[in-house]
Amino acid sequence: MAGPSDLQRGAYAGKETKLYVNIGGTYAEPTWVEVTRARNVQRNRGPNLSDVEMHGAAETGAVPGYRAMKGSFEYARLKGTDTVWAALEAARDAGDIVDICHLNGPVTETASKGWRCPVLLGETSGSANGNDGVVDTIPFSKADAHKISDGSAVNYEPYSGTDPA
Repeated sequence: MAGPSDLQRGAYAGKETKLYVNIGGTYAEPTWVEVTRARNVQRNRGPNLSDVEMHGAAETGAVPGYRAMKGSFEYARLKGTDTVWAALEAARDAGDIVDICHLNGPVTETASKGWRCPVLLGETSGSANGNDGVVDTIPFSKADAHKISDGSAVNYEPYSGTDPA
């Protein structure tokens, strides 16, 4: 049975989102590779809040500090050769910047919306439990990244997919 033709679904599920890493491209002309084995992508963005204690006050108060962008995703390890895992692991170990984007659809469609950010990958933790798949949690934080051409800072930004030329 077809639903009403003048309604559309508003929300979308996490499994419909896509995580990409720019492998082999530049920031200006990225070569996006989908991380198909990613799951549970989490992003935290906003100001760090600091508590202020004052004599004569019964409670502390918060003040906003610098904004931060951090997060993590889980990676379901592939048995055998896994080029995406190898690239992520090499970047983590070398301290290389990883250009990532997370969209609500394919990067090749302009309707896909999300975010893009140069990040550094942190210490990973893995689990291998009984019948469960082997999964590594990969934390990331926004990198102190600058364009070589003009020294301008590259930060977290809203990002849309692009139709291939």
